[in-house]
Amino acid sequence: MAKTQTKSDALRDSILEVATRLFIERGFDGTGFNDIADAVGLSRPALYYYFKTKEAILEELTAAVTRMAAQLATEEVPQDMRTPAGTLRHLVQRHATLILSHPQQFRVVERNEGNLPLKQRKLAEQSRRAVLDQFREAIEFGMDQGTFRVIDAKIAAFSIIGMCNWTAWWFHPDGRIALEDVSALIADMALRSVESPPSRKLDKPGPAAILQLLRDDLTLLERSLGSPGDGQP
Repeated sequence: MAKTQTKSDALRDSILEVATRLFIERGFDGTGFNDIADAVGLSRPALYYYFKTKEAILEELTAAVTRMAAQLATEEVPQDMRTPAGTLRHLVQRHATLILSHPQQFRVVERNEGNLPLKQRKLAEQSRRAVLDQFREAIEFGMDQGTFRVIDAKIAAFSIIGMCNWTAWWFHPDGRIALEDVSALIADMALRSVESPPSRKLDKPGPAAILQLLRDDLTLLERSLGSPGDGQP
């Protein structure tokens, strides 16, 4: 049974919502404790009952997103998706969905991480590093299997994560495209950016298949060097 939200819980949520908007509009340093109280319609002592400082409000706002990101980074990929393409698609969709479903909170985290207490800041850094490692390992998995292009996996991971993160600045829940469709589209684009063309995909991983690709490349090179009009006799 779902827990019934009390009046106190609703007011707490309202404080967090208003603070989120003010932190985005004015910045953390440009927002005072009284500004939040006035915007919510509370006296300073009444706001103090819920949060002692604006730093405590910021910590509360960022804790949920950081905690969810860290949890996602420790979850295993479903068994039926443990192919290179399936793994990367799963990681992209769940990360994009997290951002798309909490865009305002994520923007606050991105812009105000330096104002967090040291412990909270370290947790956010650890969460971000864990997500990066998951994406990098997924791309390296695809490279090892011969289905992804040979690229710098870390740079590719940063690029794909950045594509997911940027949605916090332009996605609107009431827009013409649903959240699920946006995350699926981003996953499609991520896969297309790393997948090998059909002619380069290995039938099965291993040295023999890779050697065959090298032979094909050499054959193509020899044909090009020996083609008419290249200046060769």
